Amino acid sequence: MSRKKNPFLSLSFRLVATVFCVLLLLSYVSALIDPGIFPPAGFFGLYFIPVLAVNVLLLIIALLRWSSSVWIPVIALLPSFFFLGFFFRAGDRNSLPDRVVAETEGLRLLTWNVGGFRSGDGCAAEESLAGVVELIERESPDVVSLQEFRADDAAELGRMFPGYPYIRRHFYRLRSGDCVGNLTLSRLPLRGDGYLPFRGTTNMVLYTDIEYGDGVFRLYNVHLESNNISLASLIKEIRGGYDEFSQELAEAHEKVKKSSSRRGGQVRALLENISECGLPAVICGDVNDTPMSYCFRTLYRGRRDTFCEAGKGFGATYRILWPLLRIDYVFVPEESQVLEHRTLRTGWSDHYPVLVKVHM
Repeated sequence: MSRKKNPFLSLSFRLVATVFCVLLLLSYVSALIDPGIFPPAGFFGLYFIPVLAVNVLLLIIALLRWSSSVWIPVIALLPSFFFLGFFFRAGDRNSLPDRVVAETEGLRLLTWNVGGFRSGDGCAAEESLAGVVELIERESPDVVSLQEFRADDAAELGRMFPGYPYIRRHFYRLRSGDCVGNLTLSRLPLRGDGYLPFRGTTNMVLYTDIEYGDGVFRLYNVHLESNNISLASLIKEIRGGYDEFSQELAEAHEKVKKSSSRRGGQVRALLENISECGLPAVICGDVNDTPMSYCFRTLYRGRRDTFCEAGKGFGATYRILWPLLRIDYVFVPEESQVLEHRTLRTGWSDHYPVLVKVHM
């Protein structure tokens, strides 16, 4: 004898499924909307993975209950197959053996937000700095792009990185007296450099024109507007009760709204510089937005995302919420061949470094 379904539970399930279906559909659309024009678009892309997971759970529940509402999560999930490759890849497109990758000529580039050496696994800033220097020496890339690099004395950079004769930086001096900003190290000769400052923030873009082969390309070391959300504060307020958490969450949303709007303008300024310089552009660094965002889609258009070309497994680069957030990228000219993309799992920062090899 079949068990009679509770109409209230069925109606409640359909309502919940519909809400999360709409949220996921809005996540898909958000990548096409400039948050500078419509700020709420920044939220939906940020919540893509959690909302996707809820829809998968609802699909499983619907199948187990033989619910007639199973079509709702199915509709929500179908478009996700076009986007999951930006977050996870079962294998790379090239499928090149390690020997072939090692023997093929190409530019090796490492990008890493080092978090001011204050975001590691509870270790001192000096220890985090030593870990960053050691990793760079071990991997020995041709070009290194660092964000949130903190230094007491910028003149010591040459001593820290003796293997890189060409060093370019743009630092801001903090109230503590420390200098923090973007740093580019290169073994290849440089022809020029500059930076794009953004009003009211220490986020910026440092660019360098680098000789490579018979030509020159422009490397953009980017650090776009941060969301400035304290996960520790959110966790603390959860323990404090609903009122405290809801207030903290509302403040976090307001910060995301403001920062998403700023990033849209920063991306437009970056693309304007690329258009004016006339050189092939390599864009790398901390974009502070997921692949389900206007910023990512705009930077990706007409370029190759190295993770999509040669990445494996989860592409997430933000260590604390791994594997939810992929916010650090390398974009190369469309005619380039991406030979390698690795996300290095290390604990010296709240971000993971990304190492790529590209034949341009």
